[in-house]
Amino acid sequence: MKPIALLLILSLLLALGCTPRASTTASPEPLPEAPAGESTAMTYVGEYDVTVSDTPAGTVTGTLMITEVDGDLTGSFVAGGSSTELQSVSTTDDGLRINFYSAQYQTDVNMNLKGAPGAATLSGTTLGSYRTVATRK
Repeated sequence: MKPIALLLILSLLLALGCTPRASTTASPEPLPEAPAGESTAMTYVGEYDVTVSDTPAGTVTGTLMITEVDGDLTGSFVAGGSSTELQSVSTTDDGLRINFYSAQYQTDVNMNLKGAPGAATLSGTTLGSYRTVATRK
């Protein structure tokens, strides 16, 4: 990968508020409980602790919050005290594809995560090359 591309990726991750694993951040507000009689056990809806490994900035962490509105998945990624709205969340044959836009760098960022709805852990890549694990809270 060209040095300029690595620099762009590093800057992008830092701009999104990703923080090194050792740092502490404020906890996001909890998601509301499912209404009585409904379950989120077989869905991707929920909160996940996300770890993106081996980036130029080291291991970075955050919280991925996925919600469902009118049958569509949506959500946000919270890291470093700031929240970024997800541009799209779609299911694939083997998991999820999550996209958001970095206005600062005019760059689309994507996460491809594999795992069944309701799985405790989803794993895959961010930006096509950084190992990513999302563990349901």
